[in-house]
Amino acid sequence: MTTRASTDVAWPAWEDAAFFNQDPEVIYASMAAQRRAAPVYWYEPPGFATGFWVLSKWEHQRHVGSHPELFCSRYGFAVGDASDPATVRHALPEWAQQALDAPGLTPAETRRIIALGKLSLGDPEFESLILSDPPRHGQIRDILMKALKPSLVRSLKARIAEITDEYLDAIVPGVETDFVTTVGRVPAALMTELIGVPRDMRDQFIEMAGAQMVAITIDPNRDAAEVERIQRLTEKFHDYCEELLTDRKRSGGTGDDLVSVIARSEYDGKPVPDGMAISFIHTFVNAGETTRAHLSFAAMTLAEHPDQRRLLVERPELIANAVEEELRYRPLNWTGCRTATQQVEIGGQVIEEGDYVVMAYASANRDEDVWDRPDEFDVTRSFEKDHQGFGYGEHSCPGALLSRTDSTVIQQHLLARFPDWEVAGTPVRWASPFIQGMTSLPLRFGS
Repeated sequence: MTTRASTDVAWPAWEDAAFFNQDPEVIYASMAAQRRAAPVYWYEPPGFATGFWVLSKWEHQRHVGSHPELFCSRYGFAVGDASDPATVRHALPEWAQQALDAPGLTPAETRRIIALGKLSLGDPEFESLILSDPPRHGQIRDILMKALKPSLVRSLKARIAEITDEYLDAIVPGVETDFVTTVGRVPAALMTELIGVPRDMRDQFIEMAGAQMVAITIDPNRDAAEVERIQRLTEKFHDYCEELLTDRKRSGGTGDDLVSVIARSEYDGKPVPDGMAISFIHTFVNAGETTRAHLSFAAMTLAEHPDQRRLLVERPELIANAVEEELRYRPLNWTGCRTATQQVEIGGQVIEEGDYVVMAYASANRDEDVWDRPDEFDVTRSFEKDHQGFGYGEHSCPGALLSRTDSTVIQQHLLARFPDWEVAGTPVRWASPFIQGMTSLPLRFGS
């Protein structure tokens, strides 16, 4: 196993939410130091049941994504799934707490219970998209993609533009505006229409959806009142999704909205189980929330790089490419995880069967062996190789096309209406080793 080398730059604390809540450039410098010295590194965080491998380079992560038979997804999807059960069981549903008490659990089985418990799914045998492997994963994904088909996404551009203009109309030049709760809401607002949420419920539903997304992050600065608020809204969100599904099933799933499509779909020749259907609704909604996060980071990045923003104003045909560069430069996911199904060698290191493997997506997106000037933000960058912003392989993001479409159309209209803006206050970022996002981004737009 690779041991830690001497360096002037501290290596990442991959399990520590506080580490991921500091200046992003400090985080990236830390990742670069480890990537160059130990691209395949065994890490043993304090308070965890087991250690795990960290893969920091693009080529190694692509190998993992290309071989689901060697690296499975059913035994955890996030760094925190490897936590000591005693430290996380209080936050899990009762069934998961009881399951953790079973004798003889392997570390992999323990991770699966923790992961399923965090997703609030029904039991350890439930088949979810994020915790499934071929061939079941393909069957589950096909149901989701049947609802979110490319022809639907292509037809949405005009509606995305209309909703964007609705939010842009509310911006007052020179007055501080929170981007996250204004323009950033466009993808979530679109998704409320796609799943059939009534217009008068839009704002309330978006608030609930945002809370359940924040719930998967671990913020050490979150006080008890905020934790209670997030839990309450998350429960309301889940209950409302159940009501949506019940209503569509009662009407025979005859509508055109995404929930109706799921309600009339089949899995193994039978109607899609309720738990799986609810998880699909969560996936749809999270597509809107993660795109909101991407747009917020894009707006901040363009504020920090006014030369690149001006280039997009002058050459709007570059905006679609800029979206790819934004996803490379500041990807939504810091990490993603797999479990080795057999002994395998990567980068000269032997990974044993059952070992947990953490792919540092954000590090791979700055890999100097793949990207020229990896720490520079360049909207004209050529992408001969794909970034890891949407993952890779069987578990690449199913909502990638919708997210790209949302982001491109929204930025086209934003830059046309407001070519200048600046950060007007301190952004509030999520603290999580898994996913990036913001709860607040104060901006001031020019006239």
